Amino acid sequence: MSILEVRSAVTNTVTNLAVPVKPTTRLAKPYHFRRNGIYYMRLRATGSTTEFASVSLKTSNRRDALDASEQLAGFVRAFHLDNADASWSKLKEHFRVVSVELFASGRDGDITQVWGGLHDGYSGSVGSSSRSLKSVADVPVSISVLAPAMTFEILSGLYLADRAQDQKASTLKETKICHGTISAALGELDMRTHSRADLVALRDRLLAGRMPSTVNKLLVKLSAVLAWSVENGHIPKSYDKKLKLTKGLESSRRAFTQDQVGKLVAYSNTLPETSWKRWLLSLGAITGGRLNEISQLTTSDVLTLEAGIVAIHINEAGEGKSIKNKRSERLVPLTDGAYGFDLAAFLRYVEACRLSGSDSLAQIGYKTAGEWANQQAIPAALGDSFGPGLVFHSMRHSLASLMQAKGVPTAYAQAVMGHASGTITFDVYGSGVPVATIAEMLTELFVGVNQ
Repeated sequence: MSILEVRSAVTNTVTNLAVPVKPTTRLAKPYHFRRNGIYYMRLRATGSTTEFASVSLKTSNRRDALDASEQLAGFVRAFHLDNADASWSKLKEHFRVVSVELFASGRDGDITQVWGGLHDGYSGSVGSSSRSLKSVADVPVSISVLAPAMTFEILSGLYLADRAQDQKASTLKETKICHGTISAALGELDMRTHSRADLVALRDRLLAGRMPSTVNKLLVKLSAVLAWSVENGHIPKSYDKKLKLTKGLESSRRAFTQDQVGKLVAYSNTLPETSWKRWLLSLGAITGGRLNEISQLTTSDVLTLEAGIVAIHINEAGEGKSIKNKRSERLVPLTDGAYGFDLAAFLRYVEACRLSGSDSLAQIGYKTAGEWANQQAIPAALGDSFGPGLVFHSMRHSLASLMQAKGVPTAYAQAVMGHASGTITFDVYGSGVPVATIAEMLTELFVGVNQ
């Protein structure tokens, strides 16, 4: 909007005052900065870090920018002096700035003390405000008044400040990483004025070098922030509906054949009984546990139940432990002899850890364990049969496939895998499957595949 379109009448009351009345809002000395080569002027309520408006001076020439800034400052001074009772909200409304709260301040003294740094160097009488307006009107300078960009980075900070306490530490860490990726891709885009095209372009940028499933995970995080932002009035609307990808979502992971699982356990049996790497592979093969679930097991998570059943308790009780969701907590019986698994040797390892004073069974971290299993152990164990998509998680797919092929009831399979069923009937029934029943099912399942 051109400032020529704005006229502010100088009231006789204000003009004739020998001493200016105390203003509702003091304005700090303008601040100048450049963005993408263009100069901006920032006007701020004195003492506030939130009540400010950034004004594009529409030029990359420093001299022209300073001239435009001084003329704009003169206009603001005139409006300010003529409207001593103007609140910050009225000032920002006058200049098309939105979403800034009122801040009241003022001190007795000379005009620069009372009105703020914007008036530094102003030596004219209050009545000279009309001359300030005239000097501005003589030079047509187009000024576009913009509120500071509400970037995704800012929205993320607001969202996390409100919702972080609702997330587990591991989930919060992942959320922050995802938000950082999205923020980098969106840059300085003002989410208050974003369009569908902006989000489609974001999706395309995220897809470069990433799997579609990974991009969809990022888009879910994006949608959560945007929905919250709309609900809380930070942005007027979101255009993220039906943004997720629907093609190319097939997992690159493949299930091992039963022969390959046997080779993995056989390979693990060549490792020392005192090596955690041996049990990392073996437990993954016979329980279908996720890599992080196996890696965070402690000595107290290995339980001997009634009838001599030995099971691992997958849970998040303990510092640094986490599971995917509440259905992931479970007891999974260990089947002696499955694929050649040596239960007695494993229990000796657990006891040795206890005696050493170590609560953790793992000797290496989760990330290191995954790199060793996926890049070294699995290729070495499988030899010529190794191929793309065969990773530690493939053992989980293999056990699920085996149970499906053998006709294992869904409730039993879910009890082993820790999946949420999505149905009320299963959730009620599955939660009550006795461990002894699961142990018997697994013993029968592994008949014929034992090595």
